[in-house]
Amino acid sequence: MTLMAITGGCQAIALQVPWLEYPCLQAAAFIRREPNYLFGAPIATQQRKCKAYTSFNICHFFGDGAFTSTMAATARIRPYKDFLTPALHRRFTRAAATLLAVCYAESLLLGEWNSFIWSWFPLGRAGFRTGLLFISAFSIFVLRVAQLHVGQRTSSSGIATFREYAFRYQTIQTTGWYLFSAWIFSEVFIYSAPTAANMKWITEGKNNERPRLNERPIYIMAFFLVLAVLQSAIHLAYDYDRVDLPAIKTEKKEDASKPESETAKPIGSSTKIRDSLPGIVAKSFGRVLVMTILMPFVYSIFIRNTAWKYTLGFAKLFWNLPKTTSLPITSPFHWTVLGRTLYGGVLLVLLWEIGNRLFSTYVAEGPLKNDRPITYESKDPNGSLLTGLKGKKLQTRAFAFWELVLIAERYQGRRKVIFEDIDRKGGSTWSQILTACTETITSMDTRVQTLDPASSPTEHVDIKPSRTPQIVSMLNGSDKSAQPEEPIPTLPRLTGDIQKENIWNAPPQPKTTAERIAKGSAALASEYGNTPTAPITVDGRRLLTQATSKVLTPEQQQALSPQGIWVALSPYVTQFLQSPLGWPFRQEFRRRIAAVVLGQPYGDAGIILDSVDALSLFAVASLKEDVYGNVQKDVPDIIRMLTKSLVSLEVMRKNFGVHWTDVSGDIESPEVDLIVGGLRGALQNIIGAFGEYFDDMKMNRADVRAAREAAKAPEPPRPAEMQEARKRK
Repeated sequence: MTLMAITGGCQAIALQVPWLEYPCLQAAAFIRREPNYLFGAPIATQQRKCKAYTSFNICHFFGDGAFTSTMAATARIRPYKDFLTPALHRRFTRAAATLLAVCYAESLLLGEWNSFIWSWFPLGRAGFRTGLLFISAFSIFVLRVAQLHVGQRTSSSGIATFREYAFRYQTIQTTGWYLFSAWIFSEVFIYSAPTAANMKWITEGKNNERPRLNERPIYIMAFFLVLAVLQSAIHLAYDYDRVDLPAIKTEKKEDASKPESETAKPIGSSTKIRDSLPGIVAKSFGRVLVMTILMPFVYSIFIRNTAWKYTLGFAKLFWNLPKTTSLPITSPFHWTVLGRTLYGGVLLVLLWEIGNRLFSTYVAEGPLKNDRPITYESKDPNGSLLTGLKGKKLQTRAFAFWELVLIAERYQGRRKVIFEDIDRKGGSTWSQILTACTETITSMDTRVQTLDPASSPTEHVDIKPSRTPQIVSMLNGSDKSAQPEEPIPTLPRLTGDIQKENIWNAPPQPKTTAERIAKGSAALASEYGNTPTAPITVDGRRLLTQATSKVLTPEQQQALSPQGIWVALSPYVTQFLQSPLGWPFRQEFRRRIAAVVLGQPYGDAGIILDSVDALSLFAVASLKEDVYGNVQKDVPDIIRMLTKSLVSLEVMRKNFGVHWTDVSGDIESPEVDLIVGGLRGALQNIIGAFGEYFDDMKMNRADVRAAREAAKAPEPPRPAEMQEARKRK
């Protein structure tokens, strides 16, 4: 049935696309003749047998999912999320399975080893504890799915981030899920404690005494709940909800002479998790150790009375406890209790941190399935990919652009089909890909070019660009000064010109009756807006000035002025900003420039780099694979766009001011440096591939010269310039 469906579909294509009629019929005949090569043989064998049977360019359809893309004319285009969501579900399942193994290991550490089999057997107490611990850990997965986002938060300072995100529903949701997780873990921890630890909620009285409420479990549960509040604050502050996708998706070869088998392969998820475990353990132990030391004071001052009162009232519903509500004489801060809180707290924080790391690592994997793009299974892979590139959510577009750059780099069959897919609604596949990439790059240019110079601080690091003025003049079309722009037509003016005379001179007296009436009406109307206190007269102002000059010296008057007060407070303000308490108020250079380049409230440099790399790789590959020459027509526009983006970004990068609160003076910006490096590398690749064809492409020499100048690697700073930069810092 599958063979009949494929051959029938191939023949149906010939009815929709006439120029594919004969090649497709030959391919259908090849499928009938060699069905085993289609379903069992490797792709290379399929293509070799096909080329031996027919000489048409239909053979590359056997491989890289390209064969099914020819069904675009008759099949409904499935959206990209239909393929991304199942891929994320598979990764979620793998992360949950690994987390279950971690819960089983912690279950063994919490249990008593009093039996050779039942202490570890999954169907015994160990399995029951594992299930409860998995509920505690899985609640963090539910939180991560609900608040998943791609891209870093872009704000000018830490206090701005706090004002933006602290009072949202996500804050309450995060704290609630962590409290629920800590409560489940505390119940399992208290239940699993040995009898000698005296961790039961109710202690039996001696002889005729009534049972009493034990304060130790109350303290341990309070410890875990406070730890949950601390962890939720860390979760929000460090943005654990972010899926950190790699910025650079392409594989850079260190030596072009080396074969692909000898190049460094990407690190797998398991290796990343294993390498991060020592840091997670050290961080968890340090965090819990500080809480173990501080918690007795916090519990005694803020929690003990309230926790004891409500727990005792609830326990009296089930046990016959003493009527007294006074606190126990002995405090629960025995060294054994503190040791158990340290041990249990480390296990709980490890569960949270490992769970977050598992989720972030597995979800951030590439959009591949069985080493093929996830849209490979679509009847119209190109159409599904285009829906992802045009998606509204940043998450969908991030994975779609990632898949696009992987196709441009690795999958020749998909590239050929993209070049040859010209009969599509909305334009050819290549034109729509070019539009999506161009919109991503030009949106960055718009943010950079619309940056208001008045909003930038006046104090900035004076670093002069080397070749920027020459490149800008080349982009303008000549090396001469720019021609004056034509006046822009405006709307009709409703009022007269602004008065150019001295406004402090006395106004002229009205001459006509109408002018006198208008002046009197204006004076009457202005009286209603004045304050009850009469304005100071000229004589009063003169007397006040004389009294000030007699009482205060000129130095004292200068010190009491706004400028003098600021000069006096400036050292203390600087000292405060340099302290850890002043960090939230510092508007650092890196954060401010990232907000401009990447956009707000979230920005991802990876999407911009993917757009640049995809255009570069497709353009270079089109020399051998684009049989219609559609890509070559767009190469001049691509070069001009990349050159303009690179120049404008470098100009903004070098002229961007340092805010007065940024006391560190650090002018580093890794995100901008990555984008600049990607733009320069793309220009170098395109110029290297098309350099000898620029004359045939009728490309303007000024554009070529500007592109070559922009693509040059920047000169390293001289020692004198580096020393001067350090002095300015």
